[in-house]
Amino acid sequence: MAQPVLGVLFGGKSNEHDVSLLSAAAILSELDRQRIPALAIYLARDGSPFVYRGSPCAVGNEAFAGDPSLLSPADLVRGGVLYRDSRGFSPLSGVIPAVHGGTTEDGRLQGMLDLLEIPYAGSGAEACAVAMNKQLCKTVLSAAGIPVAGGFSETVDSPSDAVGRVEAALGYPVFVKPVRSGSSIGAGIARNRSELSERIGTARATDRKVLFEPLIRGREIEVGVLENDSGVPVASPPGELFSGADFYDYETKYGVGAKTRIPADLSPALSEKLRDLALLAFRTLGCRHYARVDFFLSDGAPILNEVNALPGLTDKSMFPNLAFAMGVPFPALVRRLVSFARGGAA
Repeated sequence: MAQPVLGVLFGGKSNEHDVSLLSAAAILSELDRQRIPALAIYLARDGSPFVYRGSPCAVGNEAFAGDPSLLSPADLVRGGVLYRDSRGFSPLSGVIPAVHGGTTEDGRLQGMLDLLEIPYAGSGAEACAVAMNKQLCKTVLSAAGIPVAGGFSETVDSPSDAVGRVEAALGYPVFVKPVRSGSSIGAGIARNRSELSERIGTARATDRKVLFEPLIRGREIEVGVLENDSGVPVASPPGELFSGADFYDYETKYGVGAKTRIPADLSPALSEKLRDLALLAFRTLGCRHYARVDFFLSDGAPILNEVNALPGLTDKSMFPNLAFAMGVPFPALVRRLVSFARGGAA
């Protein structure tokens, strides 16, 4: 029987498919440099699974798509991968899910891996599902005493009716975003009725359930959480983003990128408070292995914005830089992910 091999799962039916490719390219390239054997498992945009046999360098731009010489149709089955063309089987020692958004980060993929008894890095199905649902996440964290933004969410069937409710409850400016999405896709600021109608339409293109929050003006601070070799979660020094835009949108994240400062220019007491809140959020949601916790500082007071249970690992992503500030450079971070993946699901 073949020896188990590490899997790297990427792509998928998600509006963050392209971000996933960039994270996977970084991970696969590093595994290749370290001579750690890996099986690249590509989920096409319709969700169809394949084993990718090409160069890690070609993953980022999806140049391999549609090339049958590089893609073998396969299925994830109990304990590993079954090839459709040859009925061969590759057992998996674990999986690094280099996935973002959609059905790949909301707990469904994690639940499937649990059922198939394939261990994986990152948070489990329940934590991923709650973290992806921004309104539910805020409700859970608020109950734990963590400060979160106000506002409300609703399933929007009639945008015109929603406009009236938002105006009555929040006024302008208001921040509008899909409840279940990431990378700021579908999110934006509305300063008047016309913009609100437009923002609702954009958000509904991603998720019929839309979140409305009062616009928070403040510094954007992010904290990484990474379990150490003993399995104890440790918070990174807080890092600050300087995007120069109205907010940290998709184009800024993955285009020119934002300027960052790690550690952020904060008092020791405030820095420690943010790290404590990040760890509390991590534990409250039941996250494991690693996550990124995003805050606003409004008049010096922290407000937790989001918890990302599967943060990006691209060359423009914040999490690898926060890990570096903890003394874990990218090669060591990838080795840590390998260890998480092979350690099994909780």
